[in-house]
Amino acid sequence: MNTITRIAATALITGTAAADTTQKGPSIYAVDEGVAFSLNNDGASSFVFSWTDDSGTFSEINDPTLILTAGQTYTFMRTTSFHPFVICDDTLPISGTDGSYSRTTADGAVIDAATLTPIADFTADPAPTTDFIEWTPQTNDVGTYYYTCRVTGHLDMTGRIDVVAPEPCLPDVNGDGAVTPTDFTAWINAFNNNLPECDQNGDGACTPTDFTAWIANFNAGC
Repeated sequence: MNTITRIAATALITGTAAADTTQKGPSIYAVDEGVAFSLNNDGASSFVFSWTDDSGTFSEINDPTLILTAGQTYTFMRTTSFHPFVICDDTLPISGTDGSYSRTTADGAVIDAATLTPIADFTADPAPTTDFIEWTPQTNDVGTYYYTCRVTGHLDMTGRIDVVAPEPCLPDVNGDGAVTPTDFTAWINAFNNNLPECDQNGDGACTPTDFTAWIANFNAGC
């Protein structure tokens, strides 16, 4: 048994951490797996978001900036009456900063022109309907978007969505879309054959130190 294999025999991990929500700032949340957003409202001032994922429950967050990952499916459902929620592209006239964006137009035609199409698919009508938006942005959708209330005078019910490309999953050495102990065998093969997947610490080289990096990456999961 060589050194790498011997280390693996004593260090093989049985589970990995799940992806989740990371708060990047006071009003900025990176949500890297698909979740269901429940949308309440604070009068005509803000949409109020709540959601749950593997990192816990996030409740009553006013107009957050959301960082979403391409390839994941997100749903947006209104839970109270009035205030239809729409997702728009970056042509929607906006001012302000994270957590306090405001729409600078009350022209319904301008809002509709900026709303993603088909408009019905990117409009979540208020309760008691069960209408909701289900969005799976793709890699070519990476960019900046805004959500707002379709009621023209409700300028402050506005926030930002950034769609980003998924991070490469380094510990998934065999490329099957899962992080499991079988990736250790794949890493050994990459190490023995000096393949690019061997480099787990990003130093451009394939050395035994990359096994320690693979263990750390395996623990972190994707």
